[in-house]
Amino acid sequence: MDPATGQLQCRPGDEVISSDDHKLGKITAADPQYLTVEHGLLAKSHYYIPTNMVNACSDGKVYLNATKDQAAHAGWDVPPPVVTDVGNPPRVQP
Repeated sequence: MDPATGQLQCRPGDEVISSDDHKLGKITAADPQYLTVEHGLLAKSHYYIPTNMVNACSDGKVYLNATKDQAAHAGWDVPPPVVTDVGNPPRVQP
């Protein structure tokens, strides 16, 4: 966490590790609410992990507060809802 801003320092390319020490994939995008994590070898798919499930980000690794099994069954394979306002770009629903 960045002490100046209080925000996580997770970046695209960081490896995501579950609380039971399984590699879940790599971050492809990060915003204040969600991490988009690509996983799979041949058939790539994504997890959309809420940032409140992140325990720590350091040295190119992101550690979660969830096991591999919990991540697989948490519904994180569904993109977060997007809200639009007339004249404004889409934004993620908080």
